[in-house]
Amino acid sequence: MRWSSLFTVIGGVVVATAGLTGLLTGHVWAAIPFALGAAIALREVRFLQRLRAGRIRER
Repeated sequence: MRWSSLFTVIGGVVVATAGLTGLLTGHVWAAIPFALGAAIALREVRFLQRLRAGRIRER
């Protein structure tokens, strides 16, 4: 497990959660950090899956 990837996923989830909380409380602008945080976390998780499967090499 790469620690930098783990921290990236955790950070993305935290930002996405904060954005979702903002959206649920009526702040439309919170859709931007929600989308960015979710996209970053998802991208890093997919990278880790490809790395584990051996389809790509370590960066």
